[in-house]
Formats: sequence, C-alpha cells, structure tokens
Amino acid sequence: MHHLRHLAEAIGPRGSTTPQEREAADYLRERFEAAGLETHWEPFKAPVSGWRPFALAALAGLISVALTLFGGRTGALAAALLMSITTVSVFLEMYFRPNPLRALVAKGDSQNVWARVPAAGHVKRRVVLVGHLDTHRTPWVFTTPRRLAFFRVVTTLGVAGFVVGTITFAVAGVFDLAPLHAWTLLLAPVYLLVLALTFQPDTTPFTHGANDNASGAAVVLSLAERLAHEPLRHTEVWALGSGCEEVGSYGSQAFIARHRDALSGISAISVDNVAGTGTGVCYTSLEGMVFPLRPSPELFALAEALRAERPERQVYTLPYTTLHTDATAFMARGVPSLSFVGLTAAGVIPDWHQVCDTVDRVDRGALEQTEAFVLELLRRIDVG
Repeated sequence: MHHLRHLAEAIGPRGSTTPQEREAADYLRERFEAAGLETHWEPFKAPVSGWRPFALAALAGLISVALTLFGGRTGALAAALLMSITTVSVFLEMYFRPNPLRALVAKGDSQNVWARVPAAGHVKRRVVLVGHLDTHRTPWVFTTPRRLAFFRVVTTLGVAGFVVGTITFAVAGVFDLAPLHAWTLLLAPVYLLVLALTFQPDTTPFTHGANDNASGAAVVLSLAERLAHEPLRHTEVWALGSGCEEVGSYGSQAFIARHRDALSGISAISVDNVAGTGTGVCYTSLEGMVFPLRPSPELFALAEALRAERPERQVYTLPYTTLHTDATAFMARGVPSLSFVGLTAAGVIPDWHQVCDTVDRVDRGALEQTEAFVLELLRRIDVG
C-alpha cells in the first residue's frame, strides 16, 4: 500500500511518455537499488496515444468512401488499396506489430526499469514479473458499464467495417459496378462513429491510476523486495516496471525486442488492475480483441491447482478481450505467459480509466490476496 499510495498520490497521473511516468520509473529504480538488486534502465520511443492509429484508420475509411463515390472506377481502386493497407495495419496494431498507421502517430520518450532478483542456487528457469507504470486517459466510453458495452459493440462493428469496406471497394473498382459505389455510403456512419470514439479520449485528462496500475506495479515492487531477502531456490525473477502499456504495451514490446536472445525458456506473469472494489484474485483464461491468445498451459494449470487447494479463497478465472495487457504482448511473441487482472464476476474492471480510480477506492484485501497468490505461484514454479 505504501508503494501504491506513492505512485497514485505522491506522483499522481502518469500518462504515457510524460515526466510523471518517468518519475514513477525513478521511484522503482530507487527501491530496487535500495533492496540491493541489479537494476537496469532502458529508454525507448513510443506513440503518445494508443487511440490515434484507430482514429486515422477511421479517417482513411471516410476518405475511401469519398473516393468511391466521386472518383469512379479509379477512385474505387484507390479506395481499395488505401483500405487494404489500413485494415492490415489495424490488425497489426492490435497484435503489437509495426504498421503504417503507427508510423503516423507522434512519438515521445519512455522507459522500462527492471531488476534481476537472483536465485539462491543454480538457475533452472526465469520469470518476468511485469506491472506497467503509466495511466490511461478518461474516455467517455469508460464512464459507465453501459457505455463500455457500447464500446465493445463499436469495436466489433469497426473491425467488420474495415474488412467489409476493403472488399466492397475492391469489387466496385475491379468490376466497375456503379450501383455498388453508392452503397458504400452506408459504411460512412460506421467510420464516423469509430472516428468520434477514438478521437475523444485524447482530449481528456489522465487518471490517477490507483488500481490501473499502481496496484500491479506495487505488487511487482513489493515481491521483488521480498524475494531479494527470501530468494527462490532455482528461479531468477526479472521484476519489470514497464512504460507505455496504455498506448499499446510498447514497454513490453521494447523489452522483448531488447532481450530477444535471453527469452528462450523464460515465462512472464503480468499484474494489472488487481485492487478494484469487489474483486478477488482473477487470472485470465483468454486474451486478444479479435484472435484469441491463451495463457501458458503450464502456468494456468499451476494456478488452477492452487485455486483448487484453497476453495475458500476468492480466486477465479475469466476471459479478457476488451483491450490488452502486457501479458497479451508477451503471448503474441510466443512467450509463455499468465495475466492477473481484477475482473468482477460481470467481467468488468472497477473504476477502469475513470477519474474515480483513486486510492480511496482500492480494495486492500484484493491487493494483498493477489500478491500472496502470485508469490505462491512463483514458489510452485520454482519447484517445477
């Protein structure tokens, strides 16, 4: 709780690529070094917004409709080419791959800070324990459960609109079907809605992020300090405070790229949003907004075994497909991973990306239970 309060109150809102995000990283570095841990500071560049690529995609959709309506066959073919590039870019962006849309978004400076927590004996395995340091903005679509449900529908509709648009523009252009040109106007409201909902978030303030994600960063830091004095026998833990998770897990992407040669045989555990009111210990059974990504079967089985041994504890598993976590980025790169996200029984995160995500809303019991469960999981991993 001391770490959580420092991040959420003493530092406050920690937007991606802001000085406050760097201040949070500085805090973790100081605490890691005070615990006597080998500490690493790794800067990287990242977009200042995770919404902007999708706003640009929606704008490209509107331009494509105009090209098809007023440019004849040539316009439709140009629209098909533009939307093909846009649609592929949207899928690449959702699954953490370079793409043209990403290149058009302004970049800022961010950083990862991590500490190597040595094992007591011969190292047989390594685990990356990650909690992101940055906080999100406070978009309109996150202010009520109904609006969040609406956002999920629009997300699905938008992805479908990009795919359908690409096919429609191509057919209209290749076969020069004049009636089909007019029908493409039906896609305009979809693109307009996506544009509005992805442009608005960047006009809002950053949240204090007590739950998202001072809670996860605090658990990672607390466990690193504890394991520095009570090391696992054969497991080396890399405690990572990642930057820019809220704009597309860029910190985790940078970490994976930088340590690619060392990732063979490593696994990852993400801790994110684990102190929400009315939650218990929750780990995800599925992640990914369109194509499903599944946690490591071994890590998931260990968590399930721990859950079965203590049925009186509030421990459960749920799918999480609204956005992503740092574990999603590790999964997309083939790193065996498991993610802890404090979802309610209805599958929502309390106070998620809202102004009210403050320390007074934190459930200390959920925070402590998650920390204890993750520690127990690490010990199970240690004995193989």
